[in-house]
Amino acid sequence: MANAPINFAEYARADWQALTTPVAERTTELVTPHVLQNIKAFNDEVSMADVFEVYKPLVDYLLLRKAQYDRNRTERLTFLNHVKTPAPFVIGIAGPVAVGKSTTARLLQFMLQAEFGEEQVALTTTDGFLLSNAELQARGIMQRKGFPESYDMRGMLDFMDTVKDGTTDIRSPKYSHDISDVVADEFDVFERPEIFIIEGINTLQATVDSPVYLSDFFDVSIYVDADTKLIEEWYLERFRALLRQTKQKNDTTNFFWSWTQVPITEAESMAHDVWQTVNLVNLEEYILPTRERADIVLHKAKHHEISDVWLRKF
Repeated sequence: MANAPINFAEYARADWQALTTPVAERTTELVTPHVLQNIKAFNDEVSMADVFEVYKPLVDYLLLRKAQYDRNRTERLTFLNHVKTPAPFVIGIAGPVAVGKSTTARLLQFMLQAEFGEEQVALTTTDGFLLSNAELQARGIMQRKGFPESYDMRGMLDFMDTVKDGTTDIRSPKYSHDISDVVADEFDVFERPEIFIIEGINTLQATVDSPVYLSDFFDVSIYVDADTKLIEEWYLERFRALLRQTKQKNDTTNFFWSWTQVPITEAESMAHDVWQTVNLVNLEEYILPTRERADIVLHKAKHHEISDVWLRKF
């Protein structure tokens, strides 16, 4: 397991749990095993113990940061003689493929909605800002899908600028994992939320053609972490589960259908090659180096259990 850099305080799970406060008790009261089952991402794992021991103190900390953000913004606008306009508190969530970012994002959204209301906590992913498969093919970079150059980074920065401006009718492009492509002319629409969560592998990455980081728009950032060998295991486990699901549903339109038509050993071999040549390279060269830019690191051990939390000191 990696050690926290000097600018992070490292908390074992029990020590992190001890930091919980009575500030947001309602956030845990609404989380039931049934709710948790619906929240967790496909083939991910999360427990009620995680809710009470890790996510409750995390939500307490996020509420603290949100209160600080509101005070600082009010004081700054007063100093500048500017009229106060709505601007959401933005939480960025990063980390590699198959590590459980989506579960973290959805659970935090649900728990924060208990404090602010369902319409006031929005969630989107950076997947919708991938270039379409047709565009990737035209540029000859289909094999680089998921790497920085496969995203519309300018569009993503413009989107976050719109979010931070407090604009109404915010539109985020949709991505379908069933077809593994952007869905043309379909958007998620948000109406000036109080809190905005954006999740994706690239949320802490720099952009090649702009001095502005996506994370410059974040008020707090979280990196979901695990040892590389575990991430590989989870990636391959998810791949097998997706094949089983696609075959059971007889879903011939699914991206994974063609993989179900070859022997499982051959499919697994292809998936392992994709991990080695695409996901592992992307992790080591572009994703993992951004971990130290996060404000909070959630480190996972076996069975997706969060073993310790790193909290940025300065």
